[in-house]
Amino acid sequence: MNPYRNLPPMAAMAGFEAAARLSSFSLAAQELNMTQSAVSHQVRALEEHLGQPLFLRLNRRVELTDAGRDFHDTVAATLETLRLGVRRLGFYTKPGSVVLAMPPSLASGWYMPRLARLKADHPDMEPWLVTTQEEVNLAESEIDILVKHGRGNWDGMVSVALFTDTVWPMCAPSLRSTMPANPDGRVLLDFPMMHDETEDDWQKWFLAGGLDGGALVKGLNFSDSGVMLDAAARGFGVCLGSVNLASERLAKGELVLAGDRGMASAKPFMLAAHPRNLRHPVVTALWDWLVAEADRSRPTENSQTQVNPSALALE
Repeated sequence: MNPYRNLPPMAAMAGFEAAARLSSFSLAAQELNMTQSAVSHQVRALEEHLGQPLFLRLNRRVELTDAGRDFHDTVAATLETLRLGVRRLGFYTKPGSVVLAMPPSLASGWYMPRLARLKADHPDMEPWLVTTQEEVNLAESEIDILVKHGRGNWDGMVSVALFTDTVWPMCAPSLRSTMPANPDGRVLLDFPMMHDETEDDWQKWFLAGGLDGGALVKGLNFSDSGVMLDAAARGFGVCLGSVNLASERLAKGELVLAGDRGMASAKPFMLAAHPRNLRHPVVTALWDWLVAEADRSRPTENSQTQVNPSALALE
């Protein structure tokens, strides 16, 4: 059964709404650039469809019936919703528009500090940022470019490794000042630890250094790595944080490195897109820009060498 078969003709809605709001068929006709007889015909067709009068026809004006007032509230709200919906469609077709999706932590820690440079390099580009942790079907999605931590099932898609990250113990300067000059894993066990939900966890970090970190279950837990970095900068403990995602905080001194070594991340950050999207120059321009920006941060990825926070500054 067609659920819309009892709906009145949409063409008559605008005439009815204007006449109801202005209490005049002639004023409604002027507003809609129609003839008065056309508005009157639309309203009459609407009344016949609904099986009841919507207006009282007086000498030189019209008044809504009780049913008309009730129906006008619905029609006015519906037309406004449609109007706003049509306006929103403009975002999909405006020149320079490109939809970019990535995890929230990467957006806040890596993309946003570079947004000013993107706008300077491509002033006509209008990136639409979507932050999501969910799986994205690039074949069916309206997303032009996806950045994801780890490889996905992208058969038929174009993909490339953007960068392989390094995680490093880091904390607020106030907490770091209470530690020895070169704190190792044994020292860090005496401080509050924080955890996110990535595979690059404290257990792996300790084992990579030949240490037994124990159960390592105490401390604050976060589903979002970016929020964990924020908590670390506020002095809540030591986190095993991404050097790339923390680059701005490290450069500003809001976070400092606390351990004696880093560890290469188990998964790379990947860039993926449907081939059809890369036929658009603006999408290709953003793709190339992201790759170039990843190349700029590549010197910070050596997990065996002490990272110099001043080298992490966004030029």
